[in-house]
Amino acid sequence: MLEIKTPLELIGEFKRLDSIIDFNRPRIELDMGCGKGRFTTELAKRYPEALVMGADIKLDRLRKLNGKAARADCSNVEALHCLGWELFGTQLPDHTIDRVHVICPDPWPKERHRRNRMLSSEFVYRVTRKIKKGGSLHLATDDLPYLEWIKTVTSQLPFLEPDQSVLADIADVQTEFEMNFATQDKPVIHLGFRVLA
Repeated sequence: MLEIKTPLELIGEFKRLDSIIDFNRPRIELDMGCGKGRFTTELAKRYPEALVMGADIKLDRLRKLNGKAARADCSNVEALHCLGWELFGTQLPDHTIDRVHVICPDPWPKERHRRNRMLSSEFVYRVTRKIKKGGSLHLATDDLPYLEWIKTVTSQLPFLEPDQSVLADIADVQTEFEMNFATQDKPVIHLGFRVLA
């Protein structure tokens, strides 16, 4: 079984993940909120030369990711038990990731809970600092009001350019949530962005 890296233990130590993970790969993908790991494992199978990181706050989900990766013989997967704010704040080196995926984060639909939404302009700014120039950001949601929120947030960042072509190679890959939503005729909208700076 693959080892689960625990960046949560790095909080307060000002250590970066490159002290425990080898980032010397031709391609690096990060699935933030990877859930049970279906999407992450499919990325790893598609890009065996890449480092594919799946990050989640729930340890049981990361164990499932590791199980899937092991069964698929994907040794290029790193499971990260972490909080997004810390991961994108100080733990990841700047300008090292080729593509970040944030698929169906909790939309926190009630007005009083919206401050809990992951995809604020500050969070998306932090994420883009970790992406290489010319790299890409993949955001998706099934919640139409959250989709409008995401469009507003991303439009405020001038170094993000909408570009759906950055998702062409993964258009057929679905998460567990997406597969479940498909049975309910609930579409998931995917947005692709190119990072310009």
